[in-house]
Amino acid sequence: MPRRAARLERLETTFAEELAERIQSLNKLLLRVEQGDVSKDVLASLRRELHGLKGGARAIEAASVEQLAHAAEAAVLAVREGSAAPSQEWCDALYAAVDALAPLHDGTRTDAAQLIETLRKVQVASAEDEAQAAPSAPAPQPVVVEARPTPQPAPAAAPAPALVVEPRRTDNTAERAGSVRVALRKLDTLLTESGELSVAHLRVSERLGQLRTLQRGLEGWHREWRRSRPIRARLRRADAESSARDVESLLRLAERADQELQRIVREAGDLVGGLSQTTAQLGSVAGAIGQEVMAIRLLPASTVFLPLERLVRDLCRQTGKEARLVLVGNDTEVDRRILDELRDPLMHMVRNTIDHGIEAPEARAAAGKPQQGTLRLTAMQRGDRVQITVEDDGRGLDVDEIRASAIRKGLVTLDRAESLDAAAAIDLIFQPGFSTRASVSEISGRGVGMDVVRAHVERLGGEVGVRTTLGVGTCFTLTVPLTLATTRVLLVEDNGQIYAVPSSTIERTGRVRMADLLRIEGRRALQIDGRAVPVIELGDVLQRPRSVEDAPHDEWRPYFVLPQGERAVALLTDRLVDEQELVIKALGAPLRRVRHVGGAAVLGTGAVVVILNPADLTKTALGNLDNGYGIVRNAEQAVEAVETQRRRVLVVDDSVMTRTLERSILDAAGYEVLVASDGQQALDVLRSTKVDVIVSDVEMPRMSGLELTIAVRQDERLRHLPVVLVTSLDSPEHVERGAAAGADAYIVKGRFDQNDLLQTVGRLL
Repeated sequence: MPRRAARLERLETTFAEELAERIQSLNKLLLRVEQGDVSKDVLASLRRELHGLKGGARAIEAASVEQLAHAAEAAVLAVREGSAAPSQEWCDALYAAVDALAPLHDGTRTDAAQLIETLRKVQVASAEDEAQAAPSAPAPQPVVVEARPTPQPAPAAAPAPALVVEPRRTDNTAERAGSVRVALRKLDTLLTESGELSVAHLRVSERLGQLRTLQRGLEGWHREWRRSRPIRARLRRADAESSARDVESLLRLAERADQELQRIVREAGDLVGGLSQTTAQLGSVAGAIGQEVMAIRLLPASTVFLPLERLVRDLCRQTGKEARLVLVGNDTEVDRRILDELRDPLMHMVRNTIDHGIEAPEARAAAGKPQQGTLRLTAMQRGDRVQITVEDDGRGLDVDEIRASAIRKGLVTLDRAESLDAAAAIDLIFQPGFSTRASVSEISGRGVGMDVVRAHVERLGGEVGVRTTLGVGTCFTLTVPLTLATTRVLLVEDNGQIYAVPSSTIERTGRVRMADLLRIEGRRALQIDGRAVPVIELGDVLQRPRSVEDAPHDEWRPYFVLPQGERAVALLTDRLVDEQELVIKALGAPLRRVRHVGGAAVLGTGAVVVILNPADLTKTALGNLDNGYGIVRNAEQAVEAVETQRRRVLVVDDSVMTRTLERSILDAAGYEVLVASDGQQALDVLRSTKVDVIVSDVEMPRMSGLELTIAVRQDERLRHLPVVLVTSLDSPEHVERGAAAGADAYIVKGRFDQNDLLQTVGRLL
């Protein structure tokens, strides 16, 4: 019995994956049939998908799914191949059956009998219609998809909005040929291993650089030793008998040293050459593994695009509108995780386009447009980024209406709304709660949508752009990374801290002399390609002020420019260090969402570097500029910034990732941060350095956080030092143990965010 249960469980998993694929294929084929394509190939493919589904359901004993698939197959067989398109009732019944397959399988729906009865009725009706039409039915004509006119509804039936989709191959047998199903967790593990291999490659490269330096030093020493040959020759000609033996011994030793040095130099050269080859091979292997893993993870954009055809069809019928869906770039391959994250945003945007953008047929005709609107989805690879556009020929965005709606909903004040340019006003549609609808419908009007789109895209390290012309149409552009496995980054140094910024999000870099900065409405800016780009310090965005003193007037400062739609901002920093390919690690609990932080990575030196989130940086920078924020304005603010920066926090945690990220949070708040990997090391730091507060994990090797707290309370010099315990142990017993040990605060990781830490530390100080 256990074996049979395990086998059935494996079959269930396989069938669930197969069911999702077949439902997508069935929807695709039904759309073709509804448009009038009842060719032999289309109907045969439809029947084959249902027959295969029926067999799979029988194997896992899913009786309701098997019976429904059998009834649907019978309904397809009732339609004579090559005849006119089936009735709308037939299509609706098949759509309802396909929609019910997944809920019937997972048990959330139980009305299979009713659906089967409906399919039986349309099956009988189809057979009767064919029997009546058989004597006078003309020979079927070949269907030309490219030039197919919009099918007109029968006079007695309610008019159904037309939907025309770009022609494409319907048989997905070739697409599945040579492919295998691989558990995503296995791919993630393999991807992690390839990432570690890349880190090892970086470390070997670092050691190779050190060895080359050693080689250059040995070669220089060898040159110096060769220059001493004349001196040694003169010593050999010395006449002093008393020192002859000592000099001769010294000369023999020097000769041996010379030979040994030559041998070391020769071996070091061989070692450098061999290590160079090994490093090149290691890099090649790491790259090949990464490419193979990514090739497995990459899926065509059609994975997300094709299900939208059914959505557009249903929305058109629901709203009484007509829409033509055009899909371009279906074969563009994107990381599966990115496609999964884009699925909901694209559905939001398609819904908004049909409901808000595409006008009713009568309105389009009055405006001189075709009654059938066009919605175009395009996927295109641009370097290491993928650009997805959602473009329509609808009414476009009314900037004045957006301003008025934002004022009504309290998102902006009247004065603020009037001061916004067109780009900034359009950006209001991404505010939570924004909607131009006066009433709520089943499709939209709730103020939930575009803010979700931007949040999803920015979480992927991408951005959303908008172009619109009133009365002509709107184009939304989603730009996301091709993959989330590895990312090329620009390393920048600011206030002694190294950060990484994804290179693909940087518009340009450069250096500017502080005296050459422009002053526009009291704000600093620089001239780039004929436009004035506002300038702000990276340290100000991260809330880490540079210093009290302004930079010298003639100082040259590096900068990098981050765009956001039609706007951009230049961030000044101390140094542009290097550009590298890094394996980015996502943040774990409790630091899943840290402002301005998109992850972390390990450099070749072994140091952990924080990956900055460009979307957060740009949003904060532009928000600060819009609110009139600048660098430290007066002496009082300067003194306050310095005083805050002088407060010293000791972070104790055995996890290098958690330790580094907690340090980044506190660094960004202006604190000076020291770190220790366990309680014993923390005590060593406390004995030599003055600290204002301790933030410690509980479970650590050598000395736990509780033992550290007890030791601090027993030390006369440290007993008044505040201690904050941050741990995943959240039972009342553990909290009581922390309080009994003398902890001043106890933060549970599962309910922790960066504000909890900063507020707790600030309160204790």
